[in-house]
Amino acid sequence: MKTRDMACLLLVILSVLCIALLASCSKESTDFEASQMEIPEMELHDADYILGENVAGASSDNPMVLHATLISIYGKGHDTVLTDVSFSQGKKLSGGCKTAHVSSDNKRAVLSGDVHVSMDNDGTQVTVESQSIEWDGDKNTLLCTSLVSVTYGDGTKITAEGFSASMNEDRYEFSRILEGTL
Repeated sequence: MKTRDMACLLLVILSVLCIALLASCSKESTDFEASQMEIPEMELHDADYILGENVAGASSDNPMVLHATLISIYGKGHDTVLTDVSFSQGKKLSGGCKTAHVSSDNKRAVLSGDVHVSMDNDGTQVTVESQSIEWDGDKNTLLCTSLVSVTYGDGTKITAEGFSASMNEDRYEFSRILEGTL
């Protein structure tokens, strides 16, 4: 009888261990699938990315060219993330930032982390600095809703909350000037 009780106890212990093992395997599988979604489909090192190029490959009249130490391309419908970025748009605009999130339609980007943009407006230099600036390729505009510092070639400096620039019209607007005068 004791041998039979020991066999039943051993069978119960093995059953519990099997159930625990199966449960832990399925949990690890779920965690793996979730982490897979965060892994880019492709990474490029020390590469260029062209904004404003449509799906058919025909570029806009004046695309923005971004150079990054790392470009992480995620699946369709997700942003492409560029790290340690320098950029230019023709001879009128250049700058850099820590990261850029490019929309999946390739027409918009959010530049963030020590963003600086230099614009040449018919010989007049304008430099914009902020922590985050949005670029819209369809409208060829820059938009900053946070704190921004704008320095003109003559040394005039404006600190403002909110800024927009239309590159096609060479027009700059401030939401609220905090320091400096035009």
